[in-house]
Amino acid sequence: MKKVLHKLVYVSFITILSLALAVPANAKSPDIPDEEVCYVLMDSKTGRIFAEQNADRQIRPASLTKILTAIVALENADDLQQEMTVSREAVYDIGRGGMNIGIMAGETGLTLENMINVMLIKSANEAANIIAENLAASRREYMDMMNRRARELGAVNTYFVNPSGKDTEKEDADHFSTARDIAIMARHAMTIPEFRKIVATEYYEDMPATNKHDKWDPLRNTNKLLWYDNTYPYTVNGMKYKYTVTGIKTGYTAAAGNNLVISATGEDGMELIAVVMHVMTVNKVYGYATELLRFGFENYSMQKLADAGSTVRSVIVEEAAGDDNILDLVTESELCIALPVQSAGSAADNIETRLDIPGVVKAPVEKGDVIGTIEYVSDGTILGKVNLIAARTVYRAPGTMTAMDVESGDAEADQNYSYTLLWILLAASGFVMLRMVLRKISRSLKKKRYEYRYYRGPNG
Repeated sequence: MKKVLHKLVYVSFITILSLALAVPANAKSPDIPDEEVCYVLMDSKTGRIFAEQNADRQIRPASLTKILTAIVALENADDLQQEMTVSREAVYDIGRGGMNIGIMAGETGLTLENMINVMLIKSANEAANIIAENLAASRREYMDMMNRRARELGAVNTYFVNPSGKDTEKEDADHFSTARDIAIMARHAMTIPEFRKIVATEYYEDMPATNKHDKWDPLRNTNKLLWYDNTYPYTVNGMKYKYTVTGIKTGYTAAAGNNLVISATGEDGMELIAVVMHVMTVNKVYGYATELLRFGFENYSMQKLADAGSTVRSVIVEEAAGDDNILDLVTESELCIALPVQSAGSAADNIETRLDIPGVVKAPVEKGDVIGTIEYVSDGTILGKVNLIAARTVYRAPGTMTAMDVESGDAEADQNYSYTLLWILLAASGFVMLRMVLRKISRSLKKKRYEYRYYRGPNG
């Protein structure tokens, strides 16, 4: 009966989502009528923003806080199997009505890996506290680590005072972030393999038996877009496709409302991150998130700007051996970027290229040497950059000197000059000393002659 009820709830939930998906593909902006909602749609590869509203308004993030808690834990932990100490404060300081799984004070046998999974999948507040208390001297110190990491990532409008996102106490008043900052943190988090694996998990069933629990019930992800079937439809130029939800985090408090971050990958490999915050009902937050993703996948696609090995420019190589001094510069790798969908499926017309190639290229040049770069730019924004490498080896003509030869010759000349100067100084010093000795001998002889001339003996 319980499974049937869950299935009915899920069907109703998907029906609501389908209404959000039934929007014309040529819409210029997402169909989100609520002007108070804060949202961002970001390209995961480049960090470019495809749609936004109230993106920099500072609001309560609720459990989206745990994205940063996990980043700091995964980047600073030496061992995910480190056993956790569970304090009474960690268990009880979870806020009124705060999400928890019933971990008890003094419980043993739980690892850091267990706590990160429980925190991200089931959004357990006590797990966030336990992580902070075990990876730093105090929770206050862990919050310093989190706020410092947020600034390093570019989330400059974020400040957290606790690791869970609770906001029911007076001391939680200064806990805030923005939709843009959350997107920035989520994008970085999804580059961490362990984080990415955890947030894509529908059920967590690896909680160990402890001194307080013989067993644990399976913990289901609070992200409903991962339930049952995590693929959702979109249409491009009349063709039907599906994107796959790959994570990442839910968040709710009475003060914050419903918050949601979703990552998804389209059939062409484009990955988007949708952040929706400050929504009053759970169904609407999911509807708005899927609307953002639909808008993104139907209006943007991965398009190839460069093939690997494509000739971009030919340059003259100075001091090359023989007459063949023309060198092709080719792209080191391919470059695919999310761009607006075109009717013919081609890249946007307003993309320009900027070459950075030295004015003089001298032999010798090895095949594969990086000679310059090519940037692809749209409306002043750099979409991507590819190295330009030498397509072949160019040898140096006999009798010519490379910069290294010249430098070596200069060094040798300097050394010879130093030796010559040293010998001159030694010779000069020897000459001076010889003169001093000779003068001393001469004076001594004169003195003896003088004494001989005037000496008359004892009877004198």
